[in-house]
Amino acid sequence: MSTSTPQSCAEHFVGALRRAKDDRGKMAALRRGLSAGTQMDAWPVIAELGGDIERPVYGIVAALYATHPEESSAGNFGTTCRQIALKDGSEGKPPESAERRFRRLLACDTAAQLGEHLRAWIRLAATKGAAVNYQRLFADLWRWEWYADDIRVRWAGEFWPARHTEETADRKEAAA
Repeated sequence: MSTSTPQSCAEHFVGALRRAKDDRGKMAALRRGLSAGTQMDAWPVIAELGGDIERPVYGIVAALYATHPEESSAGNFGTTCRQIALKDGSEGKPPESAERRFRRLLACDTAAQLGEHLRAWIRLAATKGAAVNYQRLFADLWRWEWYADDIRVRWAGEFWPARHTEETADRKEAAA
């Protein structure tokens, strides 16, 4: 008996999404998966792709992927949000509006709540040309219920990276 890990489920399901990417009918059905009133339209396609319709993460990631299938293998969703924000920001700092939006994303308690905020971020990613690490997003959403605080910290660390610049070194020298 083998147990599936979030990573193996993510690899399998996102791989299936990649293979279905050019099927416009399937992608249209999957995009309907984020709305409570139309999510049942996505269920047959999710099941066909090997997803479990009883786990919201499959519907969320499928709908997001169908909305913007540009992928990256780097970073987590905080990385994607930073890329989006920096397209509007200046001097390497995200604008306050993007920071507020990102804090609202981090404040979500459930994967279902995240789905609503993620949809807006994915639409922004599509307009700004930012890619998404869907396998990592899938694994993070899978674990959100149990490890939300850890995931929030990792996403925030990518969105607001520590600044290790010469300024820091200069301050240390001046203080010495």
